[in-house]
Amino acid sequence: MKNLFLFVLLPCLLITAAPAAARVSVHFQSEAVVTGNRIVLADIAAIVPEAGAEAIGALPVASAPAPGGTRRVHTASVITSLRNRAEVAEVEWMGSESILVHRRGFRVDHDKMGEIIGEYLLENAHRLPRGEIRFTPLRAPEELVLPWGEINWSVTPSRPGIINSTSFSIFFTVDGAPAGNCIISGRLEVIAEVPTAVTTLHRGDLITKDNITMERQVLSRPDRPILDKEEIVGMQMTRTVNAGRVIEEVHITVPPVVKEGEMVKIHARKGSLYISTSGIARDDGGLGEQIRVRNIASNKLIHCRVDGPGMVSVEF
Repeated sequence: MKNLFLFVLLPCLLITAAPAAARVSVHFQSEAVVTGNRIVLADIAAIVPEAGAEAIGALPVASAPAPGGTRRVHTASVITSLRNRAEVAEVEWMGSESILVHRRGFRVDHDKMGEIIGEYLLENAHRLPRGEIRFTPLRAPEELVLPWGEINWSVTPSRPGIINSTSFSIFFTVDGAPAGNCIISGRLEVIAEVPTAVTTLHRGDLITKDNITMERQVLSRPDRPILDKEEIVGMQMTRTVNAGRVIEEVHITVPPVVKEGEMVKIHARKGSLYISTSGIARDDGGLGEQIRVRNIASNKLIHCRVDGPGMVSVEF
């Protein structure tokens, strides 16, 4: 009977003598760095032992400061906020009385904004006139601080065609989520070699190789600049342009094939019947245009189509 008692008692003694589970200690640091918008216990304290510390470390204790900012968190407030959590019932608190928390942020300064717009213009060079494209920022935020993460951006000009835009909007995302935007106002210029009047060109003058030259200038209306001298030689001025001024598309037109007061040959057709007579043009007319012509034989005014130099036709 005595031996049986010892046999039963021995396991009980062994269980009683087993060491107690290690107590969890939370050591608050004096400073910490976070990246998200909330602070958890593991951000501001070292938790030992590591086994089982994950659940305690994930407990939220405060909201994080704004990206790039700091916030001081007091240890007493943290302990008070967690006092009813079962996970920390046996925790031993120690360490700093307060923690200065820094939140990482991505700083976009004035120069970076200009660089982003420059990259956008370079990527969209195929949509712009040939020449040097220059954007001068005039008004922009000094700095924009974004949350930490994978940063991407898109640029939208104030005008769909980019040219003549007076501002650009930059939209930022962090890890795929909208994170902020800014607007940069400025002056977009196109600098290119364009035809310039050597002497004053008057309305009705024909453009020759001698009365224009190619000069590098800032274009005032760069939607469709003329960049080839040969493109406008032989064209006619629609308005007066002073010497030294850029010649634009609105200044020129195709010269008339038939001029007012010019003698023309009138070809009249009706079925297989063909008649030819002479007339005097009462209007200027380009190829295919309708003009008024006075028939010399009948002295009647008729409407004819311009077929070529000195030739018009009419159907009757």
